[in-house]
Amino acid sequence: MAKGLFLVAIFSILLLNQQPLVASSTDDFDHRLYVAFISGNMADWGKVLSELEAIVSKNPSASNRFRLLHAQYGYIGYLLGVNQTSIAKQLIDKAEKQANILASIPTYQSTAKAMQAALLAYRISISPYKAPFLGPKSASLIDEALALNPTNYFALIEKGNARHYAPSIVGGNPTEAVELYRKAIELIEKENPESKPQKWWYINTYTQMGLAAQKAGNKDLAKKIYLTILGMEPNYKWVREELLPKV
Repeated sequence: MAKGLFLVAIFSILLLNQQPLVASSTDDFDHRLYVAFISGNMADWGKVLSELEAIVSKNPSASNRFRLLHAQYGYIGYLLGVNQTSIAKQLIDKAEKQANILASIPTYQSTAKAMQAALLAYRISISPYKAPFLGPKSASLIDEALALNPTNYFALIEKGNARHYAPSIVGGNPTEAVELYRKAIELIEKENPESKPQKWWYINTYTQMGLAAQKAGNKDLAKKIYLTILGMEPNYKWVREELLPKV
């Protein structure tokens, strides 16, 4: 996008004419990812990734790179959950390239560091023996992200994930995770005051808060959270069919 500043006016006009098409596609992508997430049917997620990769290859703007990175991040979590480790590793490599580029762009630096931390955490989940080396680096990246922007909800979510999933001996604390997720949710909702955003990562943050509450032994709170989620999205299969019935 920066090169466009030095090109002739006609190219700038063409570029501006393309932007609404990208925005429209992005809205469609967000909806498709959301539907895939709540239904548990992840087949379309991979298609979205391919389409976003094509968009980035044609228009490698920071915003397009982040949309691709965040979709990759979500799909990696799914792949690890279904034991598709080899594919997850390949996607982590791709995602790290996007995160590294975004980390050099001031307006994306905080969020990019949070994503870098998350990708290191994924590597730890694949190879736990790397935790003593990668764990401190991941934690440091989260701290750096929050130092750059204390209200960055993506960074707060990753700090919540770290507290949620890390062993207690290295700082894991599900009760703290609940509060970090809650703070992130409040910031997301403050940014969207008119309605609850239909974003997979928003409803997943709610879900992680419920799981962390369960892990902390607070079943009443977990049940309340799951019921709140279903009030927002009755078709959310994971919560409706698995998590809530097991509280």
